[in-house]
Amino acid sequence: MHPFMGIEDWDRVGISVEQSAKRLQRIAFIDREVMRIEAAHMIARPEYELKGALGRMNWQDALHHDQLRLRCKQLRMSTFSFDKCPDDALLELTNRTLESATSLALLASLFEIIKPAQIEAINQYLQVAQPIVDEPTMTILRHQLIEREEQIRWGLSALKELQATESPEVREKTKQWKRYIRSLLDAAGGVHGTAERKQVDPALVVASEPFVLPKFSVREDRVKTEMIKLKGITFGDTDDDRFKMMMFTRFFEMSPAEAVAHIQFSTKGKPWNFYLDTARHLWDEVRHSWFGQAALRTHGYEIYSYPHWTGWYDMTSNAFEQDEAYTHLTITIEKGAMKYPPGKREEWEFCRDVAKDPLMTTFQDFDWADEVVHAGFGQRWVVDELYGGDNRKAQEAADATLIKRKRFFSRYDEKNGDHTDWHQFFRGEY
Repeated sequence: MHPFMGIEDWDRVGISVEQSAKRLQRIAFIDREVMRIEAAHMIARPEYELKGALGRMNWQDALHHDQLRLRCKQLRMSTFSFDKCPDDALLELTNRTLESATSLALLASLFEIIKPAQIEAINQYLQVAQPIVDEPTMTILRHQLIEREEQIRWGLSALKELQATESPEVREKTKQWKRYIRSLLDAAGGVHGTAERKQVDPALVVASEPFVLPKFSVREDRVKTEMIKLKGITFGDTDDDRFKMMMFTRFFEMSPAEAVAHIQFSTKGKPWNFYLDTARHLWDEVRHSWFGQAALRTHGYEIYSYPHWTGWYDMTSNAFEQDEAYTHLTITIEKGAMKYPPGKREEWEFCRDVAKDPLMTTFQDFDWADEVVHAGFGQRWVVDELYGGDNRKAQEAADATLIKRKRFFSRYDEKNGDHTDWHQFFRGEY
């Protein structure tokens, strides 16, 4: 029998604990910076499919970062040291990538340069590490490669589709941008940091504008948007109409997803676990939107034929100050959705017992489970962190955000009064 259960190169000397931690820190630093980019451009990019993909990757990259953060702590690197920028050149690389002006430039930067460079760094690590002593790290990295490579496959496919529709001028500008981003990677010695560092040729520098979150939701030209939820879609009072409303309500959760991305990107100075939790929250809201999209498609609806609701992001961006948006989402809405009846349990029962739709029943079952998780986020980051565990003060703050919400939406629907579908709101179907 093999003496080391099939582990090859067992006599390789490998690299030290300190060298291992420093290499992993660089890979993980890119993950955290790319999370910022994904959250920002999940909002700023108009393509609906790209929004969802960036939301999913934000969560995956948060998990990758978290795994490497824990592993580096085991390798005697304090979390204080780990959380520092390991190389200003890597920060310059990601800061400029954030300023990508088009979807094509963003995709080229992420999926042709930065994420492949992370995979190169991981593969190099796997080649030099001692496979017995560092087997915990190598197992983590091998499993991460599955998701990282899947991301790149999707990104290159999306890039190819976009290239086919863009003008020659945009494609040429993208080539110039890509050469600039690659030169910034070379200036850092690669993600792994062991390659020769090359100064950026001034001729390759491309001017860019500082990134600013949009004040209102961005959508493609093919999509009509509505600030007021469900406006432009006809419903009656039957059970079939309620079921239709429920499918659209799930589908419209891309707007809350954008709002969580706004919260994650714009909130500074929180503990790492806040960003980990908001990454999960962001991905959950994207998944809920996909629940609705899948259900609507199953029932023959063409999702681009109906107005897309953008009001939740627009409210987050324009009506709330720091911490108010997450208070409103987690305490006012998601904690409130735990009540029964109505609430999330009743929605699931309706799909199971009244609509008798197996697919939507599954979707609502998991939507309910996710909302329990989100209510826990509200307890942790609003009740406990902001208000020292004082539920009364947290609820007072949540009630104040509800007043702001009513005021905000009433300005955009003066013709019909305060038409914000409050019957749905109080059922938790925001």
